[in-house]
Amino acid sequence: MTWPAAQRRTGAARMGEIMAENDPEIFTLAKAGETLGVTAEDVQSYIDEGLVEPRRDASGTAYFTRVEMRRLWSIVTLSRDVGINLPGVGAVLGLREQYERMRRDLETLIEIVERELGPDVWDRLWPEGRPKPEAHVSVDGVSDLEGKQPGQGGGTPEDPPAG
Repeated sequence: MTWPAAQRRTGAARMGEIMAENDPEIFTLAKAGETLGVTAEDVQSYIDEGLVEPRRDASGTAYFTRVEMRRLWSIVTLSRDVGINLPGVGAVLGLREQYERMRRDLETLIEIVERELGPDVWDRLWPEGRPKPEAHVSVDGVSDLEGKQPGQGGGTPEDPPAG
């Protein structure tokens, strides 16, 4: 489905809009849809497709926290704004989660290497200087290398991206 340009939103701006300080901590299906600019039926289809799982209160009513809202925002962005079908959105989200796990594992490995071989291990391996890390863009589309925007690089060899 193609959406009119007026309804398309840039990811970072929209995420900032829906996660404002004064927003509630809990969103019902209807409120989540309204906040994201989709219908409650759209939100239900994301649930049915297995893309997001709402929490349930004691009465069984479904609701979302800010954590699930961030995931819903990604789903809406990928499906509505990028045009990926829901099974494709599931694949993209799965790959992003796998990437995040691998990145955390690599950071742990780097910590172990530095602890076992000393913090100067990188200078011994690369006397000319260790290659600069590429900018990392988080699942939420925000760079986590010292405030640099995606594609700008940044950070230092001794200071790997935070996770």
